[in-house]
Amino acid sequence: MSDIRHIHQYMTDRRQVLLKDGRVGRIVRVDTVFPRRSTTVSVWTGDGPGIAKVDLESVVGPEPRAKSA
Repeated sequence: MSDIRHIHQYMTDRRQVLLKDGRVGRIVRVDTVFPRRSTTVSVWTGDGPGIAKVDLESVVGPEPRAKSA
């Protein structure tokens, strides 16, 4: 699970992130609602409609890079 600071860093660096359900994509938008402090992350996955809106806890972290032989 990532915190909001890491989410913004992944978005700025345009890094691919891994979601809990196994999808991979790039973060395009982060919305936080106050005072509830709930955060919705919009991720471009390219599957189906393309944009997946998930909660902050659904973002596992950066996509693990495949090791080269």
